[in-house]
Amino acid sequence: MKRNNVIIVLAVFVVVIGGLLIYRMKVISNTPRQACAFETKACLDGSVVGRTGLNCEFAACPPVNENATPKLSEEEALDIGKRECVKDGEYLQSGYYNAASKTWWFDVALIMSKEGCTPGCVVKEDKKTAEINWRCTGAITPQQSSSELRKLFVDKYPKSANEVQVNIEQGVGEPARGSVISKVGMPGWVLLAIKNNNEWQVVFDGDGDIDCEKLHIDYGFSDTILTPEICN
Repeated sequence: MKRNNVIIVLAVFVVVIGGLLIYRMKVISNTPRQACAFETKACLDGSVVGRTGLNCEFAACPPVNENATPKLSEEEALDIGKRECVKDGEYLQSGYYNAASKTWWFDVALIMSKEGCTPGCVVKEDKKTAEINWRCTGAITPQQSSSELRKLFVDKYPKSANEVQVNIEQGVGEPARGSVISKVGMPGWVLLAIKNNNEWQVVFDGDGDIDCEKLHIDYGFSDTILTPEICN
């Protein structure tokens, strides 16, 4: 008799728990999911991740081996930096390797200067190219730039305002390159923008032909940003 009672209690328990699980699954499946707020976080390797998942948490950044051995020696990087970052009367100073972004950084003495900025020559190990990074006080972050530019496209695509995504891939306060997605699940397109009087100006967003000469001369885009994906 006692054994039968135990079996009945266990059966009732299983039915109740099973019912609660089924109910919870139905509630969750029938609850409309809201798009995560478009925010980005810069990773140590230079990439950017956004919020995702049920809890809209930031996606994990790629792992970084801080003890990685440079594939490009300091001497080789210095030669590239001298060729692409400086001209007569300018010179590179001490350098260090950033394993996270796989770049060599050299302090640089330039004839031209910007107030509040300490220029550095950044040599990219994979592409063997170099460019000046001004390292200005209060430098703009990729998150700031993405957020500011996103506002322009929210106004342009009001019907999908919650789904508009802007991702800055290169450059932030200087000429910047990135991508735009107007609606989740739809293909994105290239974005090129500059800051003019502290206001973002979109110079190309996938509409029309790209004038590479104008981008170089009038807007100051570097070869590093434009080649090879945009201008050959």
